[in-house]
Amino acid sequence: MLVLVLFFSCRKPPEPTDDGPVEAEVRLPDLPDSLFGYSALSFPDSWLNDSALQLFGSSGANIEISDAGATLGRVLFYDPLLSADGTVSCSSCHLQAHGFGDNTAHSIGLTGEPSLRNAMPLANMRYQRRLFWDARTVGLENQVLEPIEHPDEMGMQLSDLPDQLAALPYYGGLFHEAFGDSVITADRVATALGQFIRCIRVHTSRYDEGLNTEFANFTDTELEGRALFFNGVTRCNQCHSGLNFFSTQAFINGLEVDYAAAGDAGIGALTGYADDDGRFRTVSLRNVGMTAPYMHDGRFETLRDVVDFYSDSIAWHPYLDERLTVTGVDGDGQEPYQLALSPSEREALVDFLLTLNDMVIQDAWWLSDPF
Repeated sequence: MLVLVLFFSCRKPPEPTDDGPVEAEVRLPDLPDSLFGYSALSFPDSWLNDSALQLFGSSGANIEISDAGATLGRVLFYDPLLSADGTVSCSSCHLQAHGFGDNTAHSIGLTGEPSLRNAMPLANMRYQRRLFWDARTVGLENQVLEPIEHPDEMGMQLSDLPDQLAALPYYGGLFHEAFGDSVITADRVATALGQFIRCIRVHTSRYDEGLNTEFANFTDTELEGRALFFNGVTRCNQCHSGLNFFSTQAFINGLEVDYAAAGDAGIGALTGYADDDGRFRTVSLRNVGMTAPYMHDGRFETLRDVVDFYSDSIAWHPYLDERLTVTGVDGDGQEPYQLALSPSEREALVDFLLTLNDMVIQDAWWLSDPF
């Protein structure tokens, strides 16, 4: 099938209707003769046997990943022809070089206008149930279609998507390999994208190496930063916990006194509840050194900026998360916790966080742009 694709010269899809997708130049994906073994990828036993991660990963953990399905997902992920004007792909806001996050503070779609938020990085999605900064969507297969049809992101009518893809010379064979026939549906697009994204796995960092060597591979400052992260005083690991350095909860972290007035109320914009004003999902710190800028709106350019904020600048909020308050326990309206870390402690924390970078996904050809 892949050999036959090479006999097609680049061409344009059919002329669009007034309401349909626009005309755009077609490029053919350059795929290997033998499929990469996506189905053989696995998390380490320490992850698979971890009771907390098992609980977090119970949603979608048993979804089958096939080599052909993830290959199709890879092509779909990088193909701008999934957008209404043929210029924006999933990878436009989820860049491999940046841990599949966006290095632009406010992600930009086909309108060319900055959005309210920075696109969240994609890694270890097996362990995420609720998605987007405001946790509005449950399940990866539901999530992947939303940016495709969002008018400010990729702007494609899902009803037009099957015909758009069927008009391209390479998708019929790819869908046949993945699903047993060449029928193209939005649900199959979502399934293939979900399979590929679940293959973006991060568990081979220097930190992971250190778990097996009693951190003999760490420098003195990295060891100091690790001690600070886990010492209970900084409370870092109370929100970014476990092997995945994350939480499934959404927190109010004191960036603003009034998030809605500042322009983005997070979950509060959906619920209308005062105690949800500024409540956003907590990201994993895996690959955090690659995924700048930081926070939902990309306001912090560096990890040092983030550490400085949590050390000195948490704003009072009537519903600030208790872990960021003086007492560290329930009680609305408390004063923010001030760490007042020394300059060397701040740098040590940054150095430790950089050990969570997994360079494998930056270099992995099987996760890269096939066009």
